[in-house]
Amino acid sequence: MVRGLADDASHTPPASSAAAVLLAATISAERVPALRHAVTDAAAAAGLAGEELEDFVLAVHELVTNAVRHGGGSGQLLLCHKAHQLICQVTDHGPGMAAQVPRLPDPGQPGHRGLWLAQHLTAGLTLDNSPDGLTATVAAPITCGPPT
Repeated sequence: MVRGLADDASHTPPASSAAAVLLAATISAERVPALRHAVTDAAAAAGLAGEELEDFVLAVHELVTNAVRHGGGSGQLLLCHKAHQLICQVTDHGPGMAAQVPRLPDPGQPGHRGLWLAQHLTAGLTLDNSPDGLTATVAAPITCGPPT
């Protein structure tokens, strides 16, 4: 597990799992850059590399910034390694949203591309609403082992 970012032992891996928790951290505006670096380091150590690593990190970054901007300003990040994939859950404390496939906004509309990017840069995006907020989950397959 990556340490130094206020690890939160209350996080549990995704249900139905024998997942290894790589990173559990609290999200806030001040921590966005540090979280991006921590996710990069943890994903690379788990074996994600090259364009797949860059895409996954960007997708997670979009989910984190959405939690800050639209989800009440804070949340939780949980990065796990399960079988041959990385799974990242970002949970916020906002009002939630419709669990629908994100659409690319019109070219003239500023912003609102984060969920669309997260969906297209990873193996998939799921959105789960609860009374406490929204959980967005992305996954990426790991096709090679960790670097030696």
